[in-house]
Amino acid sequence: MFKNKISRTRIIICISIILLVLVISFQFYKSFNSNFLDRAAGKHSFSIVNYELRNIPLKWTHLIWSKFPGNQTSKSEIKKITSDYFDLAYTINNMNQYSNKTKEIKQLIIQKELLKARTEQHIETTINKIALEQGLGIFSSILFPPVDIKLGQPPGIIITSPRNEINMLQTKLVKGGLSWRTKESIEFNIESSENLSALVDSLSGLGTYPALVSDIYDLNMVLQTASHEWLHNYWIFKPLGRNMWDSDEMYILNESAANLAGNELGNQAYKIIGIPIDDNIKPNTNLYIEKTLRETRIRVDSYLVAGEIKIAEAYMETQKNKINDQGYSIRKLNQAYFAFRGNYADSPSSTSPIWDQLVEFRSYCNSIGEFILKISGIHSYKDFEVLLEKHHLKNS
Repeated sequence: MFKNKISRTRIIICISIILLVLVISFQFYKSFNSNFLDRAAGKHSFSIVNYELRNIPLKWTHLIWSKFPGNQTSKSEIKKITSDYFDLAYTINNMNQYSNKTKEIKQLIIQKELLKARTEQHIETTINKIALEQGLGIFSSILFPPVDIKLGQPPGIIITSPRNEINMLQTKLVKGGLSWRTKESIEFNIESSENLSALVDSLSGLGTYPALVSDIYDLNMVLQTASHEWLHNYWIFKPLGRNMWDSDEMYILNESAANLAGNELGNQAYKIIGIPIDDNIKPNTNLYIEKTLRETRIRVDSYLVAGEIKIAEAYMETQKNKINDQGYSIRKLNQAYFAFRGNYADSPSSTSPIWDQLVEFRSYCNSIGEFILKISGIHSYKDFEVLLEKHHLKNS
C-alpha cells in the first residue's frame, strides 16, 4: 500500500512538472511587448520563474514527507491546524498597521509558517475530493492537474488602459505589498510617458502552479479563490482556457466562469472543513458600493464616448472620494481600474452581459461539475452564445 502511494506521488510530480512548463510558457506569452511596463516596474517586477523554482521543491518535499508512516495528521488535528493558521493570518493582517508591533508580528509569522504546509495540503485535498465527486477526474480517480496552492501574499499587477475608452491593454506582475508611494510612482511613470491610464492593483490569487492564494481573507473566500485558480489550470488544457486571450469576451467568460464555478466548489469544500467565519471580517463589498460603482462605470462610458476625457476623470475622482467617505479605501478610480475589474462580469465595474448568461447556463446543468465540463469545450464567445441558446430552446 505504501509503495502504491509513493508511485502515485511520483506520477503526480511528473505531471505537475509538465504543467509547470506550460504555465510558465503561457505567462511569458502574455508578457510580450510590455517593455515600457518593465521599465516602469523596475526592481519591483515579480518573476514567475523565480517563484516556481523557489516553491516547487518545497511543495513536493512536504508531500513526499507526509506520505511516510507516522507523518500523517488526523482529521481533528488538521482541522485545528487550519483553524489556528487562519486565526494567526487574520491577527497578523490586523497588526500590520501598527509600526510598533514589528517584533510581535515576526513571532506570529514564524508560528503561522510552521502550520502553512499542512494547511495548504488540507485545502488541496478537500478541493481535490470535491472536484472528483463532481466527475472532473480522469478514470474517476485522478484529478488533472491536481489542486496545488501556496498561501501567502500574491503579487500585485499593473494594468493599462487608453484614456479615451475602458479597455485593458497590457498587464505586468509586480511584487505584492508595495507602498502607496511606490504604486503611485509606477503609475505616474506610465501615465506621463505613454498618455495611458494606469493602475497598480492587488490580486487575491494567481494561477501559477502552485497557485498563489492570499491568506488575509476568511477560509471560505480562500477556498473559493483556490478553486478559481485551479479552474484556470484545469481549463488551460481545454478549448475554453486555450482560447482565453483570443478576445475580450473570451477573457471575461473565463474569469467569470471561474468565479461562478470556483465559488460553488469553494462553498462545498467549506462545508467539509466547516470552520466558522470570523464575524469581524468586513465583507468585500455591499449594496452601496456596488450601486455607486455601477453608476460610475455607466456614466464614465458615456463621457468617453462623447470624447469628454477630462470630465470623466474628474467624475471618477469625485466618486472615489464619495465612496471613501463611507469608510472604504479605494486608492485610485480610473479607466484602468474599470478595465481590470470589469473583466469579472459579476463585478459592479462590469457592463458585460456574460454573468447573467453564465447564471442562466448554470441553471440548465444538474451540477457544477456538469457546468465545468460543458463550458470547457467552448472555443469562442459565439460558441457559448449558440450553446446557451440551444439549452434555452430545449428548456423553454
